[in-house]
Amino acid sequence: MKMLRCRICGDTYLGTGAPSRCPFCGASREYFVQAGGFTASENRVQLTEVERSHIETAVEIERSNARFYAAAASLPGDEDLASAFKRLSRVEAEHCGIFSKLLGEPKPDDLDEPEGQAAGWCDVIAESKARETRASDFYREVVESATNPRVIEVFTAIMNVERDHLVLDEVAARHAGCE
Repeated sequence: MKMLRCRICGDTYLGTGAPSRCPFCGASREYFVQAGGFTASENRVQLTEVERSHIETAVEIERSNARFYAAAASLPGDEDLASAFKRLSRVEAEHCGIFSKLLGEPKPDDLDEPEGQAAGWCDVIAESKARETRASDFYREVVESATNPRVIEVFTAIMNVERDHLVLDEVAARHAGCE
């Protein structure tokens, strides 16, 4: 058994090796290090005014997405999709917390509160795809303009997780018969 830490969210994982994806934030295997190979102090970085603004925007994107997915998880009719969107809500809440750590601020306390009214699965999936596309596109722009190595690392990892969510949207669309 090994004790590993995710360099993106900082959470500890116990297993025989690194998982393909962090079970907490979704970052890929490459971000796992041996315990002791990452400390929370790595998140205490000097931010430019632009980087701070980008991170504040990211907090709001992830906050809104976590709450949107919490609402989607309460939609009746398909327990598999409800469970998947409940998990996405938790991942987006974790992302919100990661960005909040970079700001040196507590994460918002309303991440479990559903936002909006989910109409139907196909509408939820279409909205999810639009949200994930906006997030990954914005995070790509941040990576291209940031100068701080930690900011670049975090935004790169989370951008890739958001792109994975787009693949999940395609799977969900097929499952729900939305194609």
